[in-house]
Amino acid sequence: MNVLIVDDQPEVVESMVSGVNWARIHVENVFTAFSVKEAQGVFERERIDVLLCDIEMPPTNGFVLLRWVQERFSGVVCIFLTAHAEFEYAQEAVKLGSFDYILQPAPYTEIEVAVERAAGKVREAENQRRYSAYEQYRGEDTAQQSDENEQTPVRRAMDYIRRNIDRDLSRADIAEAIYLNPEYLSRLFKRETGSSLNDYIITEKMRAAQALLGDTNIPVSIIATKVGYSNFSYFSQVFKKYTGLSPLEYRMAKRRSKL
Repeated sequence: MNVLIVDDQPEVVESMVSGVNWARIHVENVFTAFSVKEAQGVFERERIDVLLCDIEMPPTNGFVLLRWVQERFSGVVCIFLTAHAEFEYAQEAVKLGSFDYILQPAPYTEIEVAVERAAGKVREAENQRRYSAYEQYRGEDTAQQSDENEQTPVRRAMDYIRRNIDRDLSRADIAEAIYLNPEYLSRLFKRETGSSLNDYIITEKMRAAQALLGDTNIPVSIIATKVGYSNFSYFSQVFKKYTGLSPLEYRMAKRRSKL
């Protein structure tokens, strides 16, 4: 989790940075800004999950910042902090989809609880994006496979590989699943696709890994297991050989391309 605290009073920002037990609620990085403009700069440089934002920051306000964020960055959860209890503020915060609204001064424990709950929402949304990305990858050829060719042995082998991409697949496993002799399946696959069965398995695993690295924040070690590699180092070697980049380099390149 990365958190950004925005308040035009530096002493308020510093007190939250030092007073909240960020490690306990699993926040990795705490960024700070003292104006809407500074906050926008942070968003353009860093990935922010949770925004802790003051409302009144002349000459503008936190509502303007949240609208700006919502237009450009998906998945950011906002918690407004304010010393003013005006009903209009709360009403506008709700309208904008603010996750929480905390009246200052508030105990640090209250802020911790709010951020912890916000982090849960971020993770839930991330899980949904992860499965959507994975399902989109598995289903991208569905329309093309709906014809009679879907029933050929090679098509059945391809479908089995995609449905079991999280396994350490072998030629024998695939052949057994579609009731063919392993040697015959290998020859048939090479003749019809021009690729060896083993190369195709690796290609599909790497494509799945690319989708998960580019569209989710799942740790690389977990992505490795999701595509059937129990050895993280070996997965990284195969991925770099396939893409020319390490998994982390690939993820950072994809993030930069989306800015």
